[in-house]
Parts: sequence; structure tokens; C-alpha cells
Amino acid sequence: MKRLVLLLTVILLLCISPNLQAQDEYSPWTISLSTNAINNPVLSLPGNQGRYKTWNWDPAGFKGGLARHLTGKLSMEGTVTLSGIKQNYVDVDEKFPLIALDGMLKLNLTDSYLVTPYVLAGGGITWVKTIGASFTADAGVGVNLWLTHNFGLTGQSIYKHALEDNGIDHFQYSAGIIFKFGGTDSDNDGIINKLDKCPNVFGLASLEGCPDTDNDGITDKDDDCPDTPGTLNGCPDSDNDGVPDIYDRCPNLAGDKNNRGCPLPDTDNDGIPDNLDKCPRTKGVSSNNGCPEVKNTNVNYKPVIIYFELSKAEITEENKIILDNIALSIKNSDFKKYEISGHTDNISSNETNLKLSLQRANAVRAYLVEKGVDITKLTTKGFGEEFPIDKSNTEEGKQKNRRVEIIPLQ
Repeated sequence: MKRLVLLLTVILLLCISPNLQAQDEYSPWTISLSTNAINNPVLSLPGNQGRYKTWNWDPAGFKGGLARHLTGKLSMEGTVTLSGIKQNYVDVDEKFPLIALDGMLKLNLTDSYLVTPYVLAGGGITWVKTIGASFTADAGVGVNLWLTHNFGLTGQSIYKHALEDNGIDHFQYSAGIIFKFGGTDSDNDGIINKLDKCPNVFGLASLEGCPDTDNDGITDKDDDCPDTPGTLNGCPDSDNDGVPDIYDRCPNLAGDKNNRGCPLPDTDNDGIPDNLDKCPRTKGVSSNNGCPEVKNTNVNYKPVIIYFELSKAEITEENKIILDNIALSIKNSDFKKYEISGHTDNISSNETNLKLSLQRANAVRAYLVEKGVDITKLTTKGFGEEFPIDKSNTEEGKQKNRRVEIIPLQ
């Protein structure tokens, strides 16, 4: 009985250890404790036939097992049996000790972590008082039923064939409890450190050992909003504009990613954002790039861009050639109105740039009027640096922004 209490104490200490795990390959050890019964059918040699009771169960006896995972579904188990059997005739109440040591290879039949049936084969030695010791060849089947990640129930049925004349052939049936141990799990989440992507934080098996505080399916370490469930890097997007609320300046109004989740400016409210609108302050149509719809024209006229030098509003000789052709096209077209819009780079102040952009527009209008264009057809506006066509902030980009655009309106 003392042996039984000692073994139970050892197993209990293993059970409460923080390093118990479920995976055989990483928590390779199992220990089991079972009660067992000896079935001694009339298969023994003539000298022993019928001498012992067919069924023998010793309440004080037990079978202890220690197994080590080898590879794949294969492991090796060693067992020790301390039991007894009774005679079948003289002194029937007298119990004879039975001690057995066995070693067997076990092969799991499934990969399940819930129910694991297996087969086993090996050999051992069985000693019975008055008979002595005999080597045996062993084979059997068993099953483990896991109730938690490291604790379960186990049962075996083994046939032991005596290899010597003084031995007895018998079956051994056992049922008991089993524990797994041997891995390292720093955060006690049931996932060993080797497989745990967050080994020092208690986590979920479905997320490879990492926590998910807001239960949105995204681990906290990858979640920009670990306390609020969401779908965009773990953050909510209330207006479904593709910009997470924490970065969205207009979280309840669908907007543009390039404008931090707010709608792009549309000064003339024509539905075309200013950055795409060739006439940002005059309501127009998309078919004419945000400018008013063009009707009754017999000239294939395209908006023209004239570029200027840094901080200057003078028209170059190259641009004069372009404007000469534009003046001729305007005089022969059916357009009644043209907008001449001036723009600058972002080098100077807003006030300086607004003034310079209007000067550039006025310079172009003056040249066209000089070439015979009716001044009533031409309106000028200065937008400064408000509507760049190149936002790269490079010298090349700034040069593109120093411009005047001539746009037909109606």
C-alpha cells in the first residue's frame, strides 16, 4: 500500500507541473498508473494447469508505466506490475505475489489528441512465488482517452506467452490514468515554447499561442487596435472607406485614403475633386475634366499648358510661338468663354504665390488680346500653389507646377 501511495504522490506532482504538454514529439514522456487483473485461462503447462484461479484482481496491486516518444507515431514503454494470484484448490485464500517487468514498442493508430488507440509488442519477465521467473513474449492493444491537454484515461489488454516451461501463459488487463510531460511552456497556455509564437504571454492554440484581447481573430502583436475588434489590421472602419478609424479624420464619412479618410475637396461642388478638376472653382462635368460642358464647337481644341520660370511671369519666346497658335484657334472656334488659370510651386508664401499666379494668367491674357483675341472671351484666375499637378516636391515637379492652363468653358 505504501508503494501505491508513493507512486500516486509522484504522479500528482507531475500533474501540477507547469511544463506538461499534449504533443508527443515535444512533450515526449508519459507516466501511467493502473489497476490490473490477471486472466489465467487453462493454457498453462500440465504441471501448473488449473493451479491458479482464472481471474485474479488484487486491490493493493498496480501496474505503473513510463513511456518515451521515439519518432512519428512510435514510442517505447516500460512497465512494472506488482500484483498477486490465488490458488485454485489447497489454501485458496493464500495469495502468491506476481511481479513483472516488461518493455514494449507502441504504435499509435491515429494522430488524434482526444482518443488514441494503439498496438504494442515486446517482451519481459514475470516472477510468481513458488514457480519462479520466466521470460515472456508480449503483444496487445490499448487506448488513451485525453480529458485535458496533459491528463487522460488509459486501458490495455496484453497477452503474455511464457517462453520457459515453468512459466504461465496469461492475459493482463489494466485501466487507469495517464499524464504527459517533458515540454517547456513558460506562459502555461498549453503550447510549448518551441511552437509558441508568443512564448511569454498566455494565448490561444488557434493563434499559435498568441493572445487576442478583442477576439477579432488578429493577434495582439499584429493588431493596431488590440482592445477594439476590427478588420483593418485589427482596427474598426466605421465608414468602410478603407481607412481605420484611429487614422480617419472623418470616421463616420467615407473618404479618400490620400486625404486621411475625409472626402477630397470639391470647391465648386460638381462631384469632381479639386485635384482632378481642371476648373476647380467653376462647376463642370466629368466628361470635360470638371469644366462646364462644351457645346457647338467645330474646333478640336485641347487645354493648353504654358510653363514659367522660377518666380517669373514673363512669357518666353518659346511660349509666344505656342500662344500664337492658340490665339488663332480661339478666334476660329465656337467657344465663347475661356478660363486662364495661373499656378505656382510651393517655394514662396501663399500670399506671394497667389499674386504671382494671377500675374502669370494676366500676362497670357494680355498676349492673346494683343494677337487679336476678344478680351470678353477670356477670364483669369490665380490659384497659387493650391492645385499642384506634381506633388513629388522635386525640382522637376516644381517646374511642372509653374504654369498657366487655358481651358475652354462654353
